[in-house]
Amino acid sequence: MVKLYGAARALAVLVAIAAAFVTVPQVAVILLVLGAIAGLGNSAEYNMRVMVIAIVLLVGSKSLEAIPEAGTYLATIFGGIGIAAFGSVVTGVVLGLYRRTMTDFTGKSA
Repeated sequence: MVKLYGAARALAVLVAIAAAFVTVPQVAVILLVLGAIAGLGNSAEYNMRVMVIAIVLLVGSKSLEAIPEAGTYLATIFGGIGIAAFGSVVTGVVLGLYRRTMTDFTGKSA
């Protein structure tokens, strides 16, 4: 399963790069799903790091447009990676809520 998570993460980066140069239909959905798959294998500590990465990329990617010639491409690439990271974060939050709820109801770790 670890290879699947890594492959989804790598494919998300490739899709984000490709989307900067060609039109990819439903690219945001593709990146969210790939990020969610990659997020299944994250630990709680790693989810916090990915959350910071997602925030930085989604907020800061637009400022890359100031770079002449390559700025719009870079903004699209890093924005796409930020979308995939957000998908990973959402998965981490959902899994955390599930584990917490199961622990509260059963008294055992999920």
